[in-house]
Amino acid sequence: MGAQAGALNGQLIDLLGGHEPGEGCAYKEWVGALALQAQKWVMPGYGLEQSRHPDAVFKGALRCLATSAPTVGQALVAIMRYIYSCSPTVHYRLENRPGYSALLLYSLMPHEHDNPVIVERAILAATLLIAEVRGCGFRPKAVTLRHSPLGQAAGYQRYFKCPVLFEQEHDSLVFSSGVLLEPSVGQDDELHAMLRFYLEAQSDHSDDLHAQVKRKIQMLLPLHRATLELVAESLNLHPRTLQRHLAQGGVEFEAFLDGIRRSQAERMLRKTSLSIRQIASELGYKRPTSFCRAHQRWFDMTPRAHRKAFGEPFIIHIERDLHAVAK
Repeated sequence: MGAQAGALNGQLIDLLGGHEPGEGCAYKEWVGALALQAQKWVMPGYGLEQSRHPDAVFKGALRCLATSAPTVGQALVAIMRYIYSCSPTVHYRLENRPGYSALLLYSLMPHEHDNPVIVERAILAATLLIAEVRGCGFRPKAVTLRHSPLGQAAGYQRYFKCPVLFEQEHDSLVFSSGVLLEPSVGQDDELHAMLRFYLEAQSDHSDDLHAQVKRKIQMLLPLHRATLELVAESLNLHPRTLQRHLAQGGVEFEAFLDGIRRSQAERMLRKTSLSIRQIASELGYKRPTSFCRAHQRWFDMTPRAHRKAFGEPFIIHIERDLHAVAK
């Protein structure tokens, strides 16, 4: 397969204007071209073959973003946020459970446009990313895929180095939860913060000031830096100028920030199984108790009571399925 794969790889680069992924070519363009050409050549295993090499997907600033993160978990969160901002049709969820964690992949495209090649490549890329951030090998507990095998099932186990279950309810990568807390071999907090801000800023093309301010706040919240001064600076505005523009639309910055936190807290509590501590950090709170007080003010209940009362049923199904896989 090597010579044929090499020829196909050259054709893919030609299709993308001579760019490797990460060199003027968006991730979604690369995997889209990959999927189309793999189907054309009737080579469903091509994505697996190429995904064994980290250079096939993560290069340049995107690789530095991951390897400079403080921990493996923070590297995954940073990459997930960036990919979603570039391709809103793909959504990842990191589920953390006692003894194991799972990275779930969701396609927001209509079912008829789902592409198994892209799913397989994305999950394989995640395993390689984790191994690179750790600086050592990585063996998942299991991989679950919604589709049937595109090639020999034994090939999947050889590539993933773990059991692979097909025709499951979710596409996911299951692994020991302790992996998320492991430090990155290239940890550099300052570089990571700069890259995260830069890459996410590049994906913001809105001309509406309120939308831009919202986006900047969402970017700065996990860094605990969502202040009027820093948001204004990121928009090349003086803080008083930004305040004046917002006031003209009947918006006050602190109330706007509070509303974004409230909305995101509601979404994360109802649609994810992130811990209260994780949600508090994503919303820019240094202590979970500060988040709990704000939540009590917003909803007149505790975060745990909110999740119990309004959490979507599929969260329970995800937890049940992942427990079954992890056993």
